[in-house]
Amino acid sequence: MVFTSTLAVYGHGNYGIFDEEQTPKPIDPYGVAKYACEMDIQIAGEQHGLDWCIIRPHNVYGIKQNIWDKYRNVLGIWMYQYMNGEPMTIFGDGEQKRAFSYIDDILEPLWNAAVKPEASKEIINLGGVEEWTINNANKVLMEVITNGKVVYKEGRHEVKNSIPTHQKSVDIIGFKHKTTLKEGLTKMWNWAQKQPQRNRFHWEKYEIDKGIYSFWKK
Repeated sequence: MVFTSTLAVYGHGNYGIFDEEQTPKPIDPYGVAKYACEMDIQIAGEQHGLDWCIIRPHNVYGIKQNIWDKYRNVLGIWMYQYMNGEPMTIFGDGEQKRAFSYIDDILEPLWNAAVKPEASKEIINLGGVEEWTINNANKVLMEVITNGKVVYKEGRHEVKNSIPTHQKSVDIIGFKHKTTLKEGLTKMWNWAQKQPQRNRFHWEKYEIDKGIYSFWKK
């Protein structure tokens, strides 16, 4: 069984660098839920003999991504915003660091995680070779689009820097960083412009008010 988890399980990690040997300490419900799944899978391995590999990918992007999701996947959100005449939103100062992986670069490693004996019962960060501030990632996209403007909004409850180690994915499942951010965004943008307009889901109301971002509310 190959389970796609998330780097969000690390929380703040060790100075923003996430290594598979670190003890996870997620800071949001998404990371908590993924970590719970990881633990459940490992227990199933101990109790029932389940063979597993846990993959922790990071900011995977590319063609066929859900660019209509308002709440996640920043590169797709920016494309949607631009195509609908909206400014691209950046939360906080935009200096938070992330790493991005183009979808084509991780598909074969995901397959290898299922079939290579050395991947059995391993936890592996996948992708994320290049570090980018959100500001710089946005500049790359605007170079691809050749247009666009940005508006800054209140900071979110999030990890400041989220950078994974990746050597384990190279050694065990054959990851290769082949696609630069500009190359990947160019492919994704060419695809996105051909997509039909689709309804964009948003929450009409919230059961709580404290801590809800103003930009989520109407």
